[in-house]
Amino acid sequence: MSVTIDERAISDHEDDIVIVVSDADYRDAAQRALDELGLTYAELEEQAKEGSFTSSQAHALWVSIGGTVDL
Repeated sequence: MSVTIDERAISDHEDDIVIVVSDADYRDAAQRALDELGLTYAELEEQAKEGSFTSSQAHALWVSIGGTVDL
């Protein structure tokens, strides 16, 4: 999943970097990732409910975006 970076902020820990993106960029990146997997968000959500993903990439995407977007 790739996004455009709006800003980088250093956290309280010197080796942590927080990347902030716009909501639109986040949704667009999530949709592109779904498209690359050939899935809809509803299909990915169903896989999560069943606990059975079609690929490790689908599982990783759910971990990244599950419950955070309405696509």
